[in-house]
Amino acid sequence: MADQRPGAPDGTTRTDHPDGHRVEVTERGSFSFAHCACGWFAPGRRSRDKSRRDAAEHLADPEGGG
Repeated sequence: MADQRPGAPDGTTRTDHPDGHRVEVTERGSFSFAHCACGWFAPGRRSRDKSRRDAAEHLADPEGGG
């Protein structure tokens, strides 16, 4: 099961996966970005929820590029 940690004051939310994937959702201005320690990243989104869903999809299937 993934470990969801509360966001830091700068608007970063981090989720750790047991297989070594560490996904963060970072806010810059009105956009949010999901990216992982493995090099995967999602496009910038205006919707934080969509960035979180991108991150959750990646953690669900990290080898699928999701």
